[in-house]
Amino acid sequence: MVALIIKYLILLIMSFYMSSATAYSQKETHSSILTVDISKTEKQLGQYFRTTLKYKGSLKLENIDLHSWQENFKIIHEDEYQDEDKQGNSIQVLKLRLYPRTLNATLLPSVSLGEIRSTPVSLSVTPSKIKNSPIKISWEVSNSTPWEREAVLIRIHIQSNDPAARVIIDSKENPDFLLQPLEVERTVLKNGRIEFNAGWVYYHLKSGVASINLPAIRYQLSGSDRRRFYLPIQKLSVKPLPNYLPPNLPIGKLNISSDIENNNSGLWKINILTPALSVYDIPGINQQLSAFSGYDIATIKNETKQLSSYNSYGFLHVVTSPLPKWLMPFGSNINLKARYFDPDTGTLKEIQHTLPRHWNMPQWAWWGTFIISLFICTILIKLFKPWVLNQISRYKLYQQVKEANSPDQIRCLIVKESHHMTLSQWSHDNHARQLFADKLNEVCFSVVDFSDLKKLQVETLKLI
Repeated sequence: MVALIIKYLILLIMSFYMSSATAYSQKETHSSILTVDISKTEKQLGQYFRTTLKYKGSLKLENIDLHSWQENFKIIHEDEYQDEDKQGNSIQVLKLRLYPRTLNATLLPSVSLGEIRSTPVSLSVTPSKIKNSPIKISWEVSNSTPWEREAVLIRIHIQSNDPAARVIIDSKENPDFLLQPLEVERTVLKNGRIEFNAGWVYYHLKSGVASINLPAIRYQLSGSDRRRFYLPIQKLSVKPLPNYLPPNLPIGKLNISSDIENNNSGLWKINILTPALSVYDIPGINQQLSAFSGYDIATIKNETKQLSSYNSYGFLHVVTSPLPKWLMPFGSNINLKARYFDPDTGTLKEIQHTLPRHWNMPQWAWWGTFIISLFICTILIKLFKPWVLNQISRYKLYQQVKEANSPDQIRCLIVKESHHMTLSQWSHDNHARQLFADKLNEVCFSVVDFSDLKKLQVETLKLI
């Protein structure tokens, strides 16, 4: 009997509590108010709508869900405070700046806090213009389905008529991705307009669906922001990498170049450029260079630079390695191999690069080579000295005969330069010279004048 009485009492208490809570909720809903106020409903792209949310009720305004606004507007919280309405009731105030992401952002949907909903607000977004000078902005995304750690290029193009304009690209830090701003490139077009090319390189570190809420693109005049552009939220489907890939493998093609630094020791300098996120050493490069050079792997130096120019972006790995102690300009190719993951085919690939060759020997070998070369040169000089002197003498005689004025002068030159006493000695063992010597003696010792000197000079030059 007692248990039955207790049961009825509990049911009575619960019924009273539920009816009280329902009455309180109806009273609370009836008295709660949520309003959205826009100071000016027409703005240009790059300008913001000053928005004020006012709420009277028991919930916290800071917990309001503004997700329906984020698709078309960049939301910046400006201020939050408590105020009173005209009746002296406490209200919560939240002030926001809403930057439209596109010209199509023409409606601010209703938002709710608890059971209370605001009224939708119609907006007007017009193209950006400063002093009747239109500002045009466009963009493109290189890939909407990248792999993890693959570079996604987001390019922005802004055109303006104002030569004093500047464009600044903000960066953003996030543990799930890396966003590297590119240096702004300024170009004067043929029609006189100024074009700014800029953007970001985006690397997502995890697979899955990614929503990129990009930072501001600031259009400045006289050092102050005149417009702030926010692109629409970019949605990417990031593919997971195969489990067998090492964490430091580049996800993207490699471009390898090399040369030799000519200093006291001699070094290979290898430049490896990749657009992929690659902050570590390229796998296998140091081991190969150590095997090629014969030096310990600790002697190989690595430096990684992040490039951020508009047309040259990504990571540059600079590897320096000593040359082998014995290296010649000839011989079989020294091929350096590097692996990377090809995003286009989704497979592991290998690139091969031939390293340059160069004379490189130990110091003692250079001295030995110098001494041997000097000895050989001395012997060659002794062997070829008579021949060289003879050639010099023949050339000298050749020039003098061409300038001779008489047959007798030709005869004297032959005897003098050949170091003989007579023409007979000069022509002793040469039949052609003997015939010419007899003819020249006859001409020289004849009383008859010889008029064909030119012919005699030609015959002499043939026998020298």
